Amino acid sequence: MLDTVKERRGPLDPAEKEEVAQYMISWVKYLRDVEKFPVKYVSLHNEGEGFNRWPADGATGGTPNHDYNMWWPSTQVVDFLRFMRPMMDREGLQDVGLTPGETSNWEAFGRWYAYFIQTDPVALKNLGLITSHGFGLGPQANNSLGADLLRLSRPELRAWTTSMSFGKMDVSFVEMVRQNIYASKVNALIPWAYIQTDDWTGGDPNPGTAFWVDGKGDYTIEQGYYLLKQLSRAGQPGMAVADVTTSDPNIQLIAFAANGTANPDAFTVFNLSERAYPGVRVRVSGTEAKSFDAYVTGFRKQYAPL
Repeated sequence: MLDTVKERRGPLDPAEKEEVAQYMISWVKYLRDVEKFPVKYVSLHNEGEGFNRWPADGATGGTPNHDYNMWWPSTQVVDFLRFMRPMMDREGLQDVGLTPGETSNWEAFGRWYAYFIQTDPVALKNLGLITSHGFGLGPQANNSLGADLLRLSRPELRAWTTSMSFGKMDVSFVEMVRQNIYASKVNALIPWAYIQTDDWTGGDPNPGTAFWVDGKGDYTIEQGYYLLKQLSRAGQPGMAVADVTTSDPNIQLIAFAANGTANPDAFTVFNLSERAYPGVRVRVSGTEAKSFDAYVTGFRKQYAPL
């Protein structure tokens, strides 16, 4: 995935739109041909829906430690999907997909871009992947309205969460993962950021991580690593998301079916409350498995056999 240059400015001058597209195309070609990175998708913007982050005179907005780029109105996203795809094809990038950019969360994608892409046949045809950040909890952040709308015409479209905070590296992170999977219906999820350092100007607003590098040759493994391991060992490539239900809102589940892969059926149970549960009864159906191996993270245990 190639994210766009994070330019700190307001709206784009329409006369420069093809220059901006050519810049992104040239960057892809450099990464592929010189650096040998397997770039498969180009993302148009980084949280470009945030028009309210910019003053009316177009001066620099935001704060120095945030990577906001320019404002991308819906008409501009649709326009880029229309004209940039042929430009990429002429440059030999037929196998590199085009995404509509990365909004702050999935609710913002549905609110700002999905309808306008759906109503433009060319833009919809040229779309290679649905992408968004997945920050936040609750329906005001996580819902599948945008993805569902586009999948009415193109049911094969995949949706990727391309940044999602580790937060405080506690059970809220696990719940955010669950909501991205079950509420936003994503096919892949990439947390921000697996590796952190002290180099971020003003401090990263999302400092949770899997590995912390001190810049002196040492690193530490953070709690975020073990939470992510707990989830990613259960949900492997090619597996299917399985239905779950719970009678207690404090006890939540995430489940994956083998789906023809060599991976075993798996499910994760987690406790959102402040109190410990003496026991939880779980009923599993639809699997051929007769028993499950169990692993636990929490209570000073890090992906330990249970």
